[in-house]
Amino acid sequence: MNNRFAKFISILMIASFVLTAAPFIPGRDSNIKAVVRADGTITARFDPSDPRTNAEPDSYNESDSNIDKAGLTLRKAIKEFKTNVSITLDKPIYAPTLSDVEAIFEKIKDKALAHTGKPDEGDYLLWTLSYIDFMAAGAGDYFANFSFAMRYHVTKSQSSQATKKADTIVSSLKLSGKSDYDKIKAIYGYVTKNVKYDYYAADNDGVAHSMYGALCKNEAVCQGIALAVYYMVLKAGIDCRLVSGDLVGERHGWNLVKLNGKYYYVDATNDLGKKSYSYFLRGGNSMPRHTPDPAFRTASFKKKYPLATADYGAKVTPTPTSKPTATPTPTKVPLPTPKNVEYTMTDKGSLTVVSGDRVFLHIPVTSFNYTKWTSTNPDVYEEDGACIAKKAGKTTVTVTYTDMTNIDADGNFPQDTKSVDITVLYKDVTKQSEFWYTPTNYLTAAGVVKGYDNQTLFKPANDCTRAQMLTFMWRLAGSPNPKNNKCTFTDVDQKEYYYKPVLWAVEKGITTGYDDNTFRPQTVCTRAQTVTFLWRMAGKPNPGSTAGKFSDVKTTDYFYKATLWASEMKILAGYDDGTFRPKGECLRRQMVTFLYKYDKYVNNR
Repeated sequence: MNNRFAKFISILMIASFVLTAAPFIPGRDSNIKAVVRADGTITARFDPSDPRTNAEPDSYNESDSNIDKAGLTLRKAIKEFKTNVSITLDKPIYAPTLSDVEAIFEKIKDKALAHTGKPDEGDYLLWTLSYIDFMAAGAGDYFANFSFAMRYHVTKSQSSQATKKADTIVSSLKLSGKSDYDKIKAIYGYVTKNVKYDYYAADNDGVAHSMYGALCKNEAVCQGIALAVYYMVLKAGIDCRLVSGDLVGERHGWNLVKLNGKYYYVDATNDLGKKSYSYFLRGGNSMPRHTPDPAFRTASFKKKYPLATADYGAKVTPTPTSKPTATPTPTKVPLPTPKNVEYTMTDKGSLTVVSGDRVFLHIPVTSFNYTKWTSTNPDVYEEDGACIAKKAGKTTVTVTYTDMTNIDADGNFPQDTKSVDITVLYKDVTKQSEFWYTPTNYLTAAGVVKGYDNQTLFKPANDCTRAQMLTFMWRLAGSPNPKNNKCTFTDVDQKEYYYKPVLWAVEKGITTGYDDNTFRPQTVCTRAQTVTFLWRMAGKPNPGSTAGKFSDVKTTDYFYKATLWASEMKILAGYDDGTFRPKGECLRRQMVTFLYKYDKYVNNR
């Protein structure tokens, strides 16, 4: 996604015999922002896109009522979308140098644009402005007269329409009585579902950079999208800020929201149209590829907005109901270093990469126009400028473009289409020689199994719980809706991800639970239970033979028929010493292998 944050270049030109300022370009450092004109007045421009200044309103602590009054006057003028306002200080301020005059302006501006918690002030005003020019005049080294000229991304009418629309949306979401988490999620869900990214907006397209574009036109760039989140979250009574910074070389904007005393990042732009969110309530150490501007990384800013170090809910783990439990087994597999992968598109190609790799897809001609990239599974990979293989899975990326190196019989440039099937591997499942390599990637691409750490690690040596096993089996069966919606097991809560799978498994006769009316979801699934579950899923078919194959399986064991059948169906091979080891705990790599063979030999896929 080619994220755009409003950028403007202004050159302040004055008589050469006085002083000439260097071009003021957002993102570059400059020793002089204010300049002296030939008539003795001082001028400068404030641009919100400048990374050095865009968080400064939060640092305002000026107690001088002289400055306060001027700042409030400027704020009122900006809220009324005035293009010019002149302010005379009650008391002239001694300012013998350019930097002293600049400091006065900064304090007035900081007061005007300070974060107040009101949705139509603070960052809303800051980013609705495109720039402010100011002129200072005084007698000698004392300055009292300041004139401001403002320009905006939208008109006063458009801003009014946008705030009314935002208020209506917040009201329609019926947030009263809901938790702060649910309020934030409802607003985030509305924005990501209803707003589209404006790929064709120019850098000077004010509407695309505004909340008006996001909510009234349903199309905007990141700045407008972040403004919509900012306004509506504050309207819901939750603190929020708009953060600017860098996203892999591009200027970008996203938000900070407060939840349970900590602040979390949310980036609605990068979650537009997605059913599952990758950038929602992320901690400061786990927001991939986002680098906030220096002003958002100062000690004072961090003190006022304490950033959570982990994603929201990341440290909350369910309390096991019984032992043994499936405690994570730290992987000892050395993880590959992310690499850059270059690939030239063909009519129908294939490519295998690893989670975290940067994949650069190239059009096979040197001169082209109008490119449109699509991905069948953008959660896995999409050609968005960052080009990161996000998570394990499979997707087909297609590009349509106009070939400017060719011309057809009618004198037109032909349109061409190329595609590539991309398989993204887990970081810890990359060796084809491992028996679980094919099963893991096959079932991940099919949506049957999922991994850890945003599906970048599979952790094959981890234990597989009973809840996980039935969930994977349920997905393999097509995730059918159970006929019954009430579970009789006392330890299976309706809010858990495995609730429907357990209901389905009970209806199919796959599991009966324990004598104390519990299911024990966090208990590790044994090899005997795994094979029995699969046998029951197949309809309890009678094996062709009654002769036991494994020395540690008795005819009286409940899993006896299941092991005979699984062996005949090539699902179960056992160990080299002729044992089955029924009480052995099933590992995730064994689980995917059982399921893969079941799908291959029983479902005949």
